[in-house]
Parts: sequence; C-alpha cells; structure tokens
Amino acid sequence: MGLIKKLLDDVFRDLTSLGGGVFYGLILFSCLVSFNISLFIDILIGGVFSFLVVILIRTFYFKNRPNKEKHKGYISKIVASSFPSLHSARAVFLGLVFYSYLSSYLLSLFVIVMSLAVVYSRVYLKKHDFVDVIGGIVLGLVTYWIILLI
Repeated sequence: MGLIKKLLDDVFRDLTSLGGGVFYGLILFSCLVSFNISLFIDILIGGVFSFLVVILIRTFYFKNRPNKEKHKGYISKIVASSFPSLHSARAVFLGLVFYSYLSSYLLSLFVIVMSLAVVYSRVYLKKHDFVDVIGGIVLGLVTYWIILLI
C-alpha cells in the first residue's frame, strides 16, 4: 500500500506542475517561437489577469492552506494564502484555450481531462481545499470569457 501511495504522490506532484508558472511560461515561449502571436497574446493577457486577480483577492482575504504555511511580510502572506487556487485557474484557462484551438476531438478531450487532473492534484496534495479550487475554476472560466470578448 505504501508503494501505491508514493506512486500517486509522485504522479500528482508532477501533474500539479502543469498549472505552475514555469509550465505557463513554457507555453508562452512555445507560442512565441512558433510565431503564433495571437495565441501568445491571449495566453499572456489571461495569465497576467489571473495573477493580478489572485493577488488582489489574497491581499484583502487571507485563507490558510490545508497544511498551514508560516509567513512574514506581504509577499510570503500572498504565497501562503490559498484562495483562490492560481494553479487551478491557469489549468482551466489553458484547457479552455487549447480546447477551442485544437481541431482534434480526442486531443481536446485529453487537454480538458489534464486540466481537471491538475485541479484535483491541488486538493490531493493538500495545497488547497475544495472551495479554493472552485474559486480557481471560476477564475479560469471568467478569464477565458474575458479573452473571448477582447
């Protein structure tokens, strides 16, 4: 049983990185080098918007993570706060962008499943609780909707 738990921990730790800033930056870079400027701009605006909304919310509303993190000062307080989940927002936003961008049904379905797996990984790893990831999902949906309006 311990081996299965370790394997699951490793899988979800790796999956959760698909909602992280480094992966998001790699997506932006790949759009730039492939000269897909329109997609680059959409993803850049969506990322900046989500990031700023999360910072704004966490500035005025602090919610401890399931595994509380100590914090001193403004920046560490923002990082230690858990609502909303920025990983979830990024994953949902990217999932929706690529779902609408891809022409393959199976590939689009894969992207959506991976996005939802990232969302679940945040709860599994005890970085967020259900309310936090729901907030992130809503933020990802709103961000996508705003990008469609631009």
